[in-house]
Amino acid sequence: MKSRVLTQEGRLLRADPELGRVIAVVTARIGRQRIKASKATPFESLVRAVVHQSISGKAAASVFAHLKDWLGGAVDPAVVAKKRPIALASVGLSTSKVRAIQGLANWFCTNPAEARRLADLSDQAIIASLTRIPGIGLWTVNVFLIFSLARPDVIPSGDMGIRRGVQLLGNLPQPATSKQVQERSQHWQPYRSLASIYLWNAVKLRLTQNDLKSKRKT
Repeated sequence: MKSRVLTQEGRLLRADPELGRVIAVVTARIGRQRIKASKATPFESLVRAVVHQSISGKAAASVFAHLKDWLGGAVDPAVVAKKRPIALASVGLSTSKVRAIQGLANWFCTNPAEARRLADLSDQAIIASLTRIPGIGLWTVNVFLIFSLARPDVIPSGDMGIRRGVQLLGNLPQPATSKQVQERSQHWQPYRSLASIYLWNAVKLRLTQNDLKSKRKT
């Protein structure tokens, strides 16, 4: 695994030297990053992704832990589908997130065959299936593809963290647009997921151009 990750990092460095400097700084501060498939079920992973929509990681972790505890430790679609919306909201979920989570639960319960083979489908097939569920958008599915299924070539181009990461790379006056992210990330194929993880961490660490400049001198 380690040699494969290093190969990916080397490929990204050759394709985009500025990204390579971000990788170097992030690695120096918190270690090498890697993509690892989740041991959680696909349903639980998707619910976790929904909970993380539009709130901080710390707040999302707290809400998800509360939800999982409230469900008795198992995030099961058959159980969630039977819960009243007001009861789900009581753990700290917004109305839109309750709707999305129950939509997921209903989809898993009514499409058991497709749900069982979800991990065997292509990225595009998974996106097509899941984004038909009300409240489940491309961002949620992209997060699922990266952090649950460890798919190697995913770029959540509309994510603000990724947009800010590309802003850092290009020394832009404001966050990059989704189109700018897509254009720049073409160079990172087929390892855009790993690039995304490094960009998220760069933003989390609040890296600046000065951090990258110091790495240029070394």
